[in-house]
Amino acid sequence: MPDLHGWITQQVDETQRIAEAARGQGEGRWRHESSYPNGYVYDDGDQPVVYDEGAPFPEEAAHIAFHDPASVLRRCAVDRKILARHRLNPNAYWADAAMCEGCGTTSDCDWPVTDNLNDCPELLDLGYAHGLTDEILATLDRPERGERPEPTGRSLIDDSIASMYGALYRQVMETTFASISAAEKALMTGDATGEPIGFLTVTEAPEPSPEVKAMKILAPELKKIPGYVPTTNPEA
Repeated sequence: MPDLHGWITQQVDETQRIAEAARGQGEGRWRHESSYPNGYVYDDGDQPVVYDEGAPFPEEAAHIAFHDPASVLRRCAVDRKILARHRLNPNAYWADAAMCEGCGTTSDCDWPVTDNLNDCPELLDLGYAHGLTDEILATLDRPERGERPEPTGRSLIDDSIASMYGALYRQVMETTFASISAAEKALMTGDATGEPIGFLTVTEAPEPSPEVKAMKILAPELKKIPGYVPTTNPEA
């Protein structure tokens, strides 16, 4: 089964085919003339469309003329414009492959307004105008998201950027732990040539260095010295 867009396209195609066949050689413009109790319908070549015995009542004749081939073909042209706007986007990101292009996106993240084409309000209204029912809609195929592509080639993150963040992470770790040698180093180079950037796994609290121990003992006395400014990193 087609999806909603395909189903409507089929209805428009058939409507247009019938109207073009009924149009004949002219433009398909019909008019009616009332002659109580009957009404007569003529085409733009003054040929009778509905006449003689069994002619419709004037109200029926007016309705027939109002829906002449020319009018139907105009509506088909407008329907096709709606179908051209509200459709699948062939260039959509794989995760948005089922969205309605015509409904557009919202927010800074460009989320689809209509995730699935079959839920497009414009297409649903158009479909019901062409005889769509909820039962028919339930049988139509629903567009699906595309398949997530397998990553190929190098990382999208440039090696220089990855290395910069790797160095920054290492600096943070070395600043955080007074004795880096007391921890298990699991931080990699950060570029695309090695393993992904890991974490610095601390197996136990590092032993304070002699400088740190000395500063801890002397700090109360040093604070008594005018102009003394304590350092936040004794090993710096």
